[in-house]
Amino acid sequence: MADPVDDSVKLALLAHDLRTPLAAMHLTAELIGNGSLDVAQAEQLSTLIRSIDALTQMTTELLSAAEPGAGTEQAWSRVAEIVGESADLFSVAAEAKDLSFNVSIDETARECISAQGGALRRVIASLLDNAIKYTPEGGVEVGLKLLQPGEVEGSPDDKIPWVCVSVLDSGPGIDREEQARLFRPFVRGQHGRNTVPGTGLGLWGTAQLISEMGGRLLLGQPDTGGSRFDVQIPVTLEGTERQPLTKETSVSSVTDLAGRLPGHVLIVDDNDTNCRLLAALLESFGVTSEIAKSGEQAIGFVQKATFEAVLLDLNMPGMSGLETAEELRNLRTESDLPLIAVTAALESIGDKRLRQAGFQDVLTKPLSPAALYEALEHARRLRDESHPNPT
Repeated sequence: MADPVDDSVKLALLAHDLRTPLAAMHLTAELIGNGSLDVAQAEQLSTLIRSIDALTQMTTELLSAAEPGAGTEQAWSRVAEIVGESADLFSVAAEAKDLSFNVSIDETARECISAQGGALRRVIASLLDNAIKYTPEGGVEVGLKLLQPGEVEGSPDDKIPWVCVSVLDSGPGIDREEQARLFRPFVRGQHGRNTVPGTGLGLWGTAQLISEMGGRLLLGQPDTGGSRFDVQIPVTLEGTERQPLTKETSVSSVTDLAGRLPGHVLIVDDNDTNCRLLAALLESFGVTSEIAKSGEQAIGFVQKATFEAVLLDLNMPGMSGLETAEELRNLRTESDLPLIAVTAALESIGDKRLRQAGFQDVLTKPLSPAALYEALEHARRLRDESHPNPT
């Protein structure tokens, strides 16, 4: 009998499996964006893509946390951008309830960055979800400010900057007797129990996340009514003790990248949705493609036809992506047939193992169109260098 699977491993497997539909959603949204959209549609699509990206980041964090003894590489993000983007995701929900929705970000906080952007997004999303859900009329306000030395009670180092993210609503408020036990698991306020279904885990989970970030969660009851949640967390000022932030190539700039691409590419993936989306994305680049649903079928195609690159999924039933790559490499050299790995779990394989199997590039899901373009461009350069045009 197989050993029982630990709960953390089950959670990691779920997070891993979520990457496939999220990647499909992301690519579909970006392909829609290549069409003709009016201003409102473009804004709605942008909100959808940011929501998908937020979910994807959460699955990545779950996978990293579940890996035994693994350290996580810090990815720095501007706190102001996190607050603004998170608020944007809930503006539609507020509008649907005819609530006012205001966001204010102090200029002094715009240079603050954090290496825990994923956790902060989850915290803000939880608080905004509650604020809009439990506010029948009036509005919700979101604010970000840089705290001054002395404003952070109990901070061990006055030299470390802190920010405060506040979420204020005009709802019924929370009874003072309930406030003391509100952050326990499965505990909900009376108003929530009477109006909206829920589990009582939202605020408890939010408090846990803030604690792990080294911050504080404060609950207040303004004189004007409603509730106010203040999230105070330590941050870093951009330009101090770290490299400047870098930004990934935007989707809108993909078609402006210079260089030639392979003309005909083989897609190897057992997932129909992934295949269709990859084919559509390649078509938007002016690249034709053939689809193989298994490693065995891919080997048969390569034996009979010429391809300038192969996009090969690593996680396939039967013949794995690594086994397929090794067989393809026996048929064609690196310069004749560049292999590009497509995977949702690079951390479980490793770059060295991929190189040994014959891959020249690796793309991680959710797939970035800009990264795909660059990988294809690299494949074409590899072929051109080995097969120069006769003069």
